[in-house]
Amino acid sequence: MITVALILFQSLVHPFHVSVSDIKYKQEKKAIQISTRIFLDDLELALQSYTGNKKLDITKEENWDFVKENLKPYILERMKLWDEKGKEYKLNYIGAEKEEDVMWCYLEIEKVKKLKRVKVWNSILHEVWGDQENLVHFRAFDEVQSARLYRGEDTEVFEWE
Repeated sequence: MITVALILFQSLVHPFHVSVSDIKYKQEKKAIQISTRIFLDDLELALQSYTGNKKLDITKEENWDFVKENLKPYILERMKLWDEKGKEYKLNYIGAEKEEDVMWCYLEIEKVKKLKRVKVWNSILHEVWGDQENLVHFRAFDEVQSARLYRGEDTEVFEWE
């Protein structure tokens, strides 16, 4: 009963379940930089499910070490990118920071010599909310391409000439 009440309360707090990922290709650094913004209450539910810790409160400072320890593998399991040959990029988890009611997670891919086609898979929070939308904005070569990823439709291919 408490779980149902919590879900109803959270749907009133922010009725849309959305995360936003900004992906930027830094040609001069030969790197892809990713920043993902996730609402804290949604992330808390995801980490509770991921870790089995149903009492986790990610807003409490004493839980921050636990959150940091589990946030990295959660994000790395839920977001992947592949190059034009279908080779998976190695994502480096840089870290995370809390800002008001959201968590910013930062990732980077190094040694990206050329960029023609990138396949992005983002299933963050799809296990929590059936209506979860993950917006992905990919900036490269002075162009922005965007996609909306849903459960079951969680992959997009971005291409440049």
